[in-house]
Amino acid sequence: MLVVAARNSASAGARADAAPQAAASLSGGEVMRAGLACVLGGEAPPPLLILDEPTNHLDIESVAVLEAGLRAYDGALLVVSHDQAFLQAIGITR
Repeated sequence: MLVVAARNSASAGARADAAPQAAASLSGGEVMRAGLACVLGGEAPPPLLILDEPTNHLDIESVAVLEAGLRAYDGALLVVSHDQAFLQAIGITR
């Protein structure tokens, strides 16, 4: 059972009442939001995030939530993506 604290999942764009759900029942966008909330919403976010094609299988709303979370992230990012608009939105220039 994947359980995400309501405070963290709501800040990542999920409904607070939808936080406790089985991971298998979540969509790709919901999994990304839950993961982002867990990683970035903790007491000590990791100093490095490695993302491989993070926008694959996400809807437009989920991409926007991911972009906002990554813009607010204060660590290093290693991102592999063919989505130029996404890369520009999160400040990756090369």
